[in-house]
Amino acid sequence: MTRSSSTSRLAALLVLCIFVHPGLSVAVSTPVTNAQIKEVAKDLVCLCGSCNRESLATCICTAFAVPEREVIGEALAAGETHEQIVESYVERFGPRVLATPPATGYTLLAWIGPFVGLVFGVFVVRQALLRWRRVHTAAETVAESDVSSETSPVDGNPMRQRLERELDECDRE
Repeated sequence: MTRSSSTSRLAALLVLCIFVHPGLSVAVSTPVTNAQIKEVAKDLVCLCGSCNRESLATCICTAFAVPEREVIGEALAAGETHEQIVESYVERFGPRVLATPPATGYTLLAWIGPFVGLVFGVFVVRQALLRWRRVHTAAETVAESDVSSETSPVDGNPMRQRLERELDECDRE
């Protein structure tokens, strides 16, 4: 066997091992498309401050969105997964960069809280209206009893009797 044939066989065996063995495989890079970049970017928001937390996939600001989409493209080309890229953004900017906030124990409270507040508010308004109605009904009852007592000659209230006497004296003068 010649030296060149053994070298070529060794090279062929090495290449075969590299492509077959998963730990030794060389990544064949394919160009990253805009659709792949936007697929990752839709889970993130723009933090430039001029837009209203628009999705990083659709924001057109050149201060933050365009350069960050390029960073996402570079990360995808380097072989990072969607989850790894999103996690790296959360590490850099915190959870505020996420388009959908992470589920927490307060999520249920955030959804139920307004309804509980609305029911409580309706209860408070109802109670206030009932109390107001009772007060005005009592005032009308007192006014009606005053009118009926004016027509009746007998009144046990000494202040009322004094007032009637003084009014009678004023009418005579």
